[in-house]
Amino acid sequence: MRKTKILLLCLALSGLQVLWAQQKKFDILPAISYSPETKLTLGGIGYYYPDFSKGDSTTRQSNINILAVYTTAKQIVLEGTWDLFSAGNKYRYRGLAWYNKYPDRLYGLGNEASWRIERLMDNQFDTLNYIPYSNQFIRLNPSILKKFSKNVSAGFQWEMEYVWDYKLLGDELQFIEAQDSLAFQQIPVEGLRSGLGLTFLYDSRDYLLNPLKGSYLEMTALYYSPLFGSQYTFGNILLDYRKYINPVSNHTLALRAYLNLRPSPAEENIQYRALSRVGGRDLVRGYFKGTFADQHMTAFELEYRLPLWPEDTDATFWQFWRKVGLVGFLSGAQVFPSFDQWSPDQFNLAGGFGLRLLFNKETRVNIRIDYGWGLSGDSGGLGKRQSGLYFFLAEAF
Repeated sequence: MRKTKILLLCLALSGLQVLWAQQKKFDILPAISYSPETKLTLGGIGYYYPDFSKGDSTTRQSNINILAVYTTAKQIVLEGTWDLFSAGNKYRYRGLAWYNKYPDRLYGLGNEASWRIERLMDNQFDTLNYIPYSNQFIRLNPSILKKFSKNVSAGFQWEMEYVWDYKLLGDELQFIEAQDSLAFQQIPVEGLRSGLGLTFLYDSRDYLLNPLKGSYLEMTALYYSPLFGSQYTFGNILLDYRKYINPVSNHTLALRAYLNLRPSPAEENIQYRALSRVGGRDLVRGYFKGTFADQHMTAFELEYRLPLWPEDTDATFWQFWRKVGLVGFLSGAQVFPSFDQWSPDQFNLAGGFGLRLLFNKETRVNIRIDYGWGLSGDSGGLGKRQSGLYFFLAEAF
């Protein structure tokens, strides 16, 4: 009953953003894909642009992103994120509300992804370097920021995530190395974490969803404690810096530096999903999210975005090509349990390329289709590299 009420609260908060809007502006497209883990995926993804400007032309464009997916393996993803500006940008409301019932992978801790597991599935043994499991979780992460100058705002942030229904997938799982089994038993998965803290934001980007130029700096410090209902006690310090350079025409060179520290009492283990985790659709594409995980992480990303259309042209030849663009990206990250174990030669690199289709000229939002490769030689198992295909609206950063 408790988790049902929390889920309804998360979804209601996302829905309220839509009810508050004064003008109806939507970007919507189907989300259809297939993978061995999810089978056939059906759903929709879109952006909604409410207008709170009250006639003030300086107010920035608000946006709400909604993703709703159901798979033939009976998995569910409901995700809502928002970035809303009051008139004159006096207040900024950011956050997310998610519910996922989805398969996941536990690769252990560190930069190696070196577990060796035998799994019996459909009367056949597979050798894996991760534990496959399923769970359900709900997550709520709102923040309220007040404007202090043209590009500077600060305020409060709260994060809550509750994980339950944790199940290993496979008829039989067996670790080849005994020490890996011991390490697996020391990583908690289920439970509730809840933290409160402060956020500072510097944001001079010209467009939020696909910047051409400007800078973005986020600094956040959260504290998770039983005082806020959390079953885990730890801190969360985030530094996320992004720089967008416009070298020529409408090209963009996007750069990112990322630091996430999650200090905790020495005698406590942090919940798995609360760790700093590398991979996924938005940070170091090419690795499954969580391939490398530990308390702390440093990462970098660079991406060159090359639209194939010239600006402000109505020539017949460009009617299709003006909507198409290409990107190339390179990134790397490393995780570490303490600063004395950080090393410049421990970065796991990834790279790839992508196709962009201009979806909304006013907001510059693109359909993003990326293919990334993890360059770490054993990330997909002994002698295997990982790769991933990503389909989404808006840029990764």
